[in-house]
Amino acid sequence: MQLCFRRCAAVKHIPDVAKGVHENQSFKRIPDKLTELRNALNKVSDVKQKQLLNLEISGEEVLGQIQTMRRDVNKAFDDLEAHTVAELDKMKSSKERQVHADVGIIRDTMNHVQKMLDNISENKHKDESSAFISFKKCEEILKQGQSTLRAMEIATEVQLAFQPYTGILDYLSTLTKLGELSCTGGSGSSLPGPDHTFVKESETQYNAYHGKEETCDIYDMCVLPNGQTLLADSKNNSLKLLNDKFTMISSHNLEQPPSSMCYVGNSEVAVAINDNENKSTIQYTRVTDGPFYYKESRQLDHVCSSMACHDDSLFVLSSDTLYLYPTRKSEGRVLHKLNNSDGHKQCAISPDGTRIFISRFGNNTLTILNSDGTVLYTFTDPEMKEPTAIHVSPAGHVFVGCWYGTVLQVSSDGTRKLTTIAGSEWTRRGIRSLYYNTNTGDLVVGCLGGKAITVIKLK
Repeated sequence: MQLCFRRCAAVKHIPDVAKGVHENQSFKRIPDKLTELRNALNKVSDVKQKQLLNLEISGEEVLGQIQTMRRDVNKAFDDLEAHTVAELDKMKSSKERQVHADVGIIRDTMNHVQKMLDNISENKHKDESSAFISFKKCEEILKQGQSTLRAMEIATEVQLAFQPYTGILDYLSTLTKLGELSCTGGSGSSLPGPDHTFVKESETQYNAYHGKEETCDIYDMCVLPNGQTLLADSKNNSLKLLNDKFTMISSHNLEQPPSSMCYVGNSEVAVAINDNENKSTIQYTRVTDGPFYYKESRQLDHVCSSMACHDDSLFVLSSDTLYLYPTRKSEGRVLHKLNNSDGHKQCAISPDGTRIFISRFGNNTLTILNSDGTVLYTFTDPEMKEPTAIHVSPAGHVFVGCWYGTVLQVSSDGTRKLTTIAGSEWTRRGIRSLYYNTNTGDLVVGCLGGKAITVIKLK
């Protein structure tokens, strides 16, 4: 009996031994897992140290750029001061010479008068002939002297004055900083890549009309760095500023309908206005919460149906030609010629400036050019019918809007369709403009003939 009991007891403890062995094996793997975790943490720590170093280096570089810009601004004001003082000295010297000349004329006239008085005094007992000659000379001197006196009396007091250009201070007062700051990378949620395929999550309409306007034609739009949306309403000849909740803040009237618009940096937009059938004017305008400040404008010798900006370069598309204006002051040059029979066209440019996208309404295509105007690829798709709008987001996402409401997302190189974002009864009224806000994930759609913009939430 005792033997049997011991054997049963031994059998009873077998599962516990196996369990201990199993737990022991799991325990043995823990150091390896901890080592892997430590190594992963070390890698992340190294990355973070590099980020700190990059922040330090890039911060110094940005500080250097800011200080350089400040020196450039100081030099610009020093030059303005020097030119103004030089003009003051020139004006003062000119007036001094004139006054000295007047003083000389007065002295000469006074000498002539005194000489005639002396002659009269000396010749008072001469014969009548000499007296008559003296009389005639006196009349001539009196006439000249009185004329000189009247001229001197009419002249007002000479005084230099200065009327400062208050517009300089007014413009500076609208600035809050010398330029735009941004930070890429680091912690937090990252932006979806340029070829991330979006899915429509929701759709909302927001009012785009102002006052008693019946309908709107939103020809173009852009999102400002502060999250506000600017609309170009061609039907009502106006620019409309919406806050980040798509509530209208202000509306600014234009003399002619705007045909295109793009953001050029430092809270400034370039607005193209077609003056007539053959020419357009580009107005550079600073946009704030309140008024719109016009900075400068340039006259083009062709129409502008669409334009896009990259760095200081402005790409302007007419009915049959793509022009490049390297700077605001430089002359434009032809970058690419197109077929005028293609109908309405719009252009956009990739964030790195290496690709130019042109949507062509007439032949249902998307043409992709490189930066020197050479055709890289021509994209077509059965769903891309009558494309009327194109937008490339700051992150590189490419969207093409079609007249009857379809929005296509195309790969960042323009060679394939990623997805089709179905339209609604609102967008089917005639898409004319698009803009994707990378900060909120909203695709804003502007149409013709409606009273609202459509905001599509993407994920």
